[in-house]
Amino acid sequence: MPYPVWHETALVKQFKAQLCESHDLGNIQENTKILRTFGACRKTFGMYDIGKKELKAIEKVLKRGHFFRYGGKEIEKVEREWAEKIGVQTAVTVTSGTAALISGLQALGIGPGHSVLLPGYTFISTALAVTSVGAIPLYVEVDDSLTMDPEDLRKKIRNHTGCIIPVHMQGMPCDLSPILAIAAEKGIPVLEDCCQADGGSYRGHRLGSLGAIGAFSFNQYKIISCGEGGACVTSTPEIAERLYMAQDGSCSVWPETGEMSQAFFCGGNFRFNELNAAMLRVQVKKLDKILDRLRKTRAKLLEKLDLPEDCQFVPTHDEEGQCGVCLLIQAPTVERAIEEEERLAKAGHKVHRPINSGRHVYKAWDVVNARRGGVHPEWDAFRHPKNARIATHYDKAMKRTDDLLARTVLLHTPYEK
Repeated sequence: MPYPVWHETALVKQFKAQLCESHDLGNIQENTKILRTFGACRKTFGMYDIGKKELKAIEKVLKRGHFFRYGGKEIEKVEREWAEKIGVQTAVTVTSGTAALISGLQALGIGPGHSVLLPGYTFISTALAVTSVGAIPLYVEVDDSLTMDPEDLRKKIRNHTGCIIPVHMQGMPCDLSPILAIAAEKGIPVLEDCCQADGGSYRGHRLGSLGAIGAFSFNQYKIISCGEGGACVTSTPEIAERLYMAQDGSCSVWPETGEMSQAFFCGGNFRFNELNAAMLRVQVKKLDKILDRLRKTRAKLLEKLDLPEDCQFVPTHDEEGQCGVCLLIQAPTVERAIEEEERLAKAGHKVHRPINSGRHVYKAWDVVNARRGGVHPEWDAFRHPKNARIATHYDKAMKRTDDLLARTVLLHTPYEK
């Protein structure tokens, strides 16, 4: 999602000085005032509701003096609470949404010889996670909701397709029913990228609970935040064990890990920590309230928004389950979209056309499109011999995606406390 535009006021600088330089959390009441002012400066997206409770939770961990995963309390609790919130058996916290995607792909056994299908409109990390495990990302067109188009997905499946990653962009659920049906028919696992849709749902089920794995992000610009963090969720015990091994390769030498039915393998290090976990626990408790406020404000915007006759609101694939962070307006031409974007901006709305969001559009992913997967040739997905037969076609434009991203105006929902 595009970073919100905001100005660093004197109070924000004061907040940074007090919390980042002095590390003194003693004056909770005063710091909370500053933090709330900081939040008020950013009414478009991310860090919606952070204040005294988060500060107190962090203070408790600081006083306890134990910040490590093993032997801690907060990580185990937040993993249990997040799993319960999403409606799955297991959650494994990691350091970021990208780490969640990488861990998920590793747990599914994706690597050289595989391609992974993902939409042309998502954050570049979705594609980078694929190359990180030695596989090749291939792009799928989006539909009117700017999420993965099931029809084009079916066309893009090949015998080397190892995984499908539908991305619930901008808090909007993908058309999961046909996507999951196609995946089941072809025997391909689905890894839901829910990084921009914490807490959203599809037909009564939380996003992330319907695929083999769900991946989430909790960085500064997400619906709930602990500064930086992520999580993987699943209801398959074997996958859960692999996720745990992927998030920390050293788990095999820590007695807290316990016995595993799966053989240990050499994972990386995406270990979460107790400070972030403590803050995230507070945020998880606030999630449904945040979503409720966003959805209500979005509904008011829709009711009051006076659109020209040739422009239309684009509904999501689940209006009850969408996260409320934005709404989409589709114009008949690019020229009309530009005019509508300017009109709404003058009216005081935070708007942009997704085609201009850079890092979220496939054409801007230079390192992927140039096939520069790594320094060592045998650690570069694009130069790996098992991937030689996979045609990428990165030089071909995705005309429907380009057209929809250019003709759509995205209006951010302000967060009103």
